[in-house]
Amino acid sequence: MHHSLRTLLTAAALATATVAAHGPAGAASALGPACGKGDAYIPGHYSLHGVMEVGSEIVLRKDGSFEFYLAYGANDQYGKGCWTQHGKNVALIPSGKRTISGTHTPADRRFTGMLLKVDGRDLVWEIPYGGKGRYRK
Repeated sequence: MHHSLRTLLTAAALATATVAAHGPAGAASALGPACGKGDAYIPGHYSLHGVMEVGSEIVLRKDGSFEFYLAYGANDQYGKGCWTQHGKNVALIPSGKRTISGTHTPADRRFTGMLLKVDGRDLVWEIPYGGKGRYRK
């Protein structure tokens, strides 16, 4: 596993463990030291572009919390939890989880976490098994 990705996933596990130990996501004090750590321009409201037949939005908050939704045909996904950044990687870690899925796709039945890449002011989702989407503010 690439060193920076391993560090990000370790930080994600620590942040999620802190959330589980201290209370519900959404309270800044409960999110732990890794949540919300990242470039100051990262927080905001993003919409997905470039993926046919898929609608998706992400809200990344300054306190380290996030909300996610995706609609793909009759399949709807919703998630919330903690986000963190390490280098060019941004991880969305679902509440109550210690890890993120490396294979999350629009066809999944539930939100299992995501890894996004920072590209300028956008966040790029490299969808496993083909395709790429761009979340723009």
